[in-house]
This record gives sequence, structure tokens and C-alpha cells, in this order.
Amino acid sequence: MSYYVSIILDNFPRKIVVMKNILVPTDFSENASNAAEYAAVIAQACKATILLLNVYTPTVSRYNVISALLADEVARAKNELKEKLQIIAKTLQDQYPGVKCNVSVELGESVEEILQAAKNYEADLIIMGTQGASSIEKILLGSNAAAIVEKAICPVMVIPTNTTCRTPTKIVYATDYAYSDIEGARLLAAIAKPFDATITFLHITTKEEDIDDEINLIEKFTSEIKLATNYEHINSKIISDNTVIMGLDDVVQNADADMLAVSTRRRNLFEKLYNPSITKKLANYTRIPLLAFKANHH
Repeated sequence: MSYYVSIILDNFPRKIVVMKNILVPTDFSENASNAAEYAAVIAQACKATILLLNVYTPTVSRYNVISALLADEVARAKNELKEKLQIIAKTLQDQYPGVKCNVSVELGESVEEILQAAKNYEADLIIMGTQGASSIEKILLGSNAAAIVEKAICPVMVIPTNTTCRTPTKIVYATDYAYSDIEGARLLAAIAKPFDATITFLHITTKEEDIDDEINLIEKFTSEIKLATNYEHINSKIISDNTVIMGLDDVVQNADADMLAVSTRRRNLFEKLYNPSITKKLANYTRIPLLAFKANHH
């Protein structure tokens, strides 16, 4: 694996990511408002533009599907929703000077329209709430956010219910040294730099005898990532534990992390992390944002 990591790092182009566009879907719920506020904090620091999006799904029945009044109802609803979005945009701009907000109302199904908007808007990041999900298991496996995380072409930041909006200062990135983790590090660096936040690359091994080898590997990995991202506040940590989830639990709590980043490529890992039988164990993660990167096939 060490040789493999050297190959991909040596061939990875050095460049700095500039975040320009953040898509924020909202259903006007309290949790969605919290996600919008979190987006404003990041947009202000990164000088990015926010697109506030609401997806309206008309109620269609056998009585109105062919009604001429349906078009008028939809037009009226869209205007009302756009006005609500503009109020949110103005509130964010007043509270976070310099933040630019655009608004959009689209017709259709939520997941499809959010994904299409992200594509049309060339979003660098989607930030959304969990629509009341009470556990990471529900966030990733039982909600619209789960579908967005799985299908979006850009990274998705999920803001759990009751999360207190705060400046990100300590970010933990669970890694297995994949090529896509380096690409993810670029976006993390773009988010972290304005806040002077520390990014800790974490690898969890279930074999204690491999720790020395893993330390050498992750040190090489993080040193090259510093070059790839031109960001110095990056460190690493190796944890040996009985399971991956126990290791994550220990690090997130002891490091007082305020953001957890993971890759979406390993569904088997997600199943291990978010199995319903350990939902109680994961309750602490519902306090911090989860940033999920779309992995490529390298």
C-alpha cells in the first residue's frame, strides 16, 4: 500500500481549490435554517456565493391534474416561495456582511431537483439539514440527505438536527489513503484556511501490530497533502481499536472535533458505521456536521 500511495501522490497535480458556489436546499424548517446559517459562515469566509433552493412539488390528484387552474396555483405558490427565500437571503446578508445570496424555486421531486440544481449551478458544495433525522444512521441511510450524499457529483455537508452553528476549528478526516481523499483534502483546505482550522487525517486500524507501518504511511500521506493543498495546519493520527466505529468515537470526543469528513465510496464501511444496532453509540455524532466526499474510481 505504501508504494501505491507514493505513486498516486507523485502524480497528483498541485493546485489550490477556490470555493465559489454553495447550494443550500431549504424546506423552511428550523433545521434547514440552521444549515443556511452554517453555509453563510463558510461563504463569508471563503467569499463564496450561496444559492438558496426550494423544491415545490404540486399536489396533483384526479380532480386537478387536467385543471386549467393548476398552472395558476403553481405560479402563485412559486411566487410566495420565492418571497420567503428572499427574506432568508436578506437575513443572511444582513447578519453576514459580504455574503451573496441568490434564490431559486424549482418544480419536481426534491432529490432530482437538488441534484440538477447542483449541476446547473456548478456547486462546489451542498449544505443541507437532515429533515429531522435523529441519528447518523437515518442521516445517511434513511433520508433525502442520504440520496443526495450518494448521488451528488460534489461534496455534501449534512447538518444534523440541533447542531449549534459554530466556526470550524478542528476537522477530522477518516482516511484509508485513497486518491479521492487527496481531492477531498483540497476542499477541506479551502474551508479550513480562512478559519486557521486544523485538519487531522485519521486512520483506524484493527491490528495493533500494524501501527508502526501505519504511522510511517500516514506521515508520508499528510506531508504530501500539505504540498498538494498549500496548507500547513494538517496533522495525522493513527488509532488502534477493536472496530472502526469505536476508534472514531474516541477521536471525535477527545479531539472535540466540530466536523467529521468521510468518503462515500465504501458502502460496506457505511453499513458498519451506521448499522441500526449501534445507533445509540453514534448519538454523539449528531452534534457535528458530516462532510461526505464523492469518491472517484481511482
